[in-house]
Amino acid sequence: MRMLIMNGSKSYFDMHGHYHAYHNSPDFYSPLINDIRTTAFHSNGKARVFDLGCGDGSFIRSVVDAGVSADYIGSDISQVMINIAKQNLAYSQVTFFVSDGFNLPFRPQTKFDIIHIDAVLHHLIGTTRSKSWRLSNKMLNLLVSMLAANGILIVEEMYYNSYIMPHITSSIVFYGLKLLKFLRLDISKIMPDCKPGLEVNFFFEKKLYDMVKYYGNVQQIKRQYKLSRLYKVFLAREYGHISYILRAESA
Repeated sequence: MRMLIMNGSKSYFDMHGHYHAYHNSPDFYSPLINDIRTTAFHSNGKARVFDLGCGDGSFIRSVVDAGVSADYIGSDISQVMINIAKQNLAYSQVTFFVSDGFNLPFRPQTKFDIIHIDAVLHHLIGTTRSKSWRLSNKMLNLLVSMLAANGILIVEEMYYNSYIMPHITSSIVFYGLKLLKFLRLDISKIMPDCKPGLEVNFFFEKKLYDMVKYYGNVQQIKRQYKLSRLYKVFLAREYGHISYILRAESA
């Protein structure tokens, strides 16, 4: 079941590879750099950084360009995205591999000082939202188990808060995309972000915070974006991007 879920994301990104916001906003990751640099400095030996769902390599690129000395590893389920990341980081020593996030080729004792996951959790799709959230929890639990002592897990996601109840907008998106996929409808000419095959389980803010906070102490960095007319139609009251820096209690 997990492989089927991840293979859906693989097919989508193989067909619709894209650049991260960092490509046009070089300061996108700047709020995270001080915590990353401090964690790397206090690591036991040379720091180890793992970026799960590395996409075009933007996160690793930002940390490398900030002068943080570390061993870098990036993985993504899409070979297309890995190829883009290799091109973007051709000037640096980074190990890349293609992998399903639930079947990483690491030994159980492998630990990392810094683990980063950006816009991955909302691509873990079950038949319902609750099943999708359970997959997200399993992913977080796996990554926390891979943290070295005093290590940090950086979790980044989009969030939507809605009028009436906070989850309405993300529920409309989740089940609406499932319906479009079932009916094999392509609405990308009207909504360019809705490429064929897209499925997402976006979070509302409290749900995302509670999931991450369960594992330890959390620092939050929140970016709120301007609402478009379309999001207002979907009853969105607020949406944006949140970065959580988690220092796990068990690490």
